[in-house]
Amino acid sequence: MGHLSKSLASLIEGLREPHGRMQTLENRPGPGDRGELQTLESHGGRQSPHSTSNPEQHGSHEPAHGEVLNYLGRLADDYHLPRKLVYAVADAESSVNAGILPQPNYQTKHGKRVVKSWDYGLMQLNSKSRIGETHKGPDGQRFKITEDVKRDWKANARGAVAILAEEYGVAEMEQGPGATAEDRAQQTYSAYTHGHRKRDLYLKARRDGLPSTGKDRNFLLKYRQWPDR
Repeated sequence: MGHLSKSLASLIEGLREPHGRMQTLENRPGPGDRGELQTLESHGGRQSPHSTSNPEQHGSHEPAHGEVLNYLGRLADDYHLPRKLVYAVADAESSVNAGILPQPNYQTKHGKRVVKSWDYGLMQLNSKSRIGETHKGPDGQRFKITEDVKRDWKANARGAVAILAEEYGVAEMEQGPGATAEDRAQQTYSAYTHGHRKRDLYLKARRDGLPSTGKDRNFLLKYRQWPDR
């Protein structure tokens, strides 16, 4: 394990004191053109996790790494997800960076390379496929992923973990009790990043056994670096 992995593992160990259960949930983001790139805003005021925006929030700061891990960990607990899975997704998407700039997704149109969508924030929520979706909170109440995920890192995390929880449930059902934690994590991430219909894309492997798609391969390597939680 490299120095970075050791430092991450040490930081996680320092966060092992019990956390209160969250009662609500938030949403997610997507990317843009270089001239439009802005750092994501995060705010100090406490907000009900089910609300999707807070007009009283103002100013911006990038949260400490430990604060981000704490929040992701509590969300994972609320949804009965392995913390390792949620941490690894955040690591694969943004290196657990709540202030990451929006990232563009390109397509070729009429011979020109143009931006087709943006991925936003800590969990890199897509502007076209994710913003506007409706998902269940940990209390079973449905909520909508809204534009606030572009600037509110907690909303971004809440929306993303809600998606992960739904896909993890599908993986548990489809794979059955004999599946490993890694099997379930890979299917969950593949559905998260490629879409539900492509949840088995991670199964396409190279000769070395690693997934052939770059995103799935990157996630698996990140996942293996995080300690079991």
